[in-house]
Amino acid sequence: MKKILTAMAALFIFTNLHADEIKTIDLDTSRLEGKVKAGVSLGYPIGLTVGYRFTEVFELNGTLGTDYNGFIFGGNGLFTIAKLKIEGELFPISIGPGFNFAIEDNDHDNPSHNDDRDSDLHLDILCILRFEYDFKEIPLNLFVEAGAGLRTWDDMGPAGSFAVGIRYIF
Repeated sequence: MKKILTAMAALFIFTNLHADEIKTIDLDTSRLEGKVKAGVSLGYPIGLTVGYRFTEVFELNGTLGTDYNGFIFGGNGLFTIAKLKIEGELFPISIGPGFNFAIEDNDHDNPSHNDDRDSDLHLDILCILRFEYDFKEIPLNLFVEAGAGLRTWDDMGPAGSFAVGIRYIF
């Protein structure tokens, strides 16, 4: 292992000593302009959110967050079904499938909680409805979304989500 690390370090030093000029790496992000959004989501779940708009009618979103009792990873694919025009401003309405996968700590202090597992796992399969707005003057996106569906695995039954968020549009 030492021989490999020594060889890599020697190669790195040798190539940098004999470089006539510093190389410039050009990252062209023009194709992503206006398609990537990242920010925060407040509600259930609360956390970081990122979205990528593939077309005018489809956006894929992901969320990493919490419900103060564990860790949640969520995602959804939303299809824009209408754009409300209110006094010249557009408010897209989107709908699509989504999920929230949660790992939650069990409450061992609660006497009604009688199993010995340290954590609960559940998967919420949801139908998401989102109402949003993109500011014209500044690259910010505001959204309100709600979901309804079914909770699977440990806690079978109804499931829901609700979030208000703000994202920067790259």
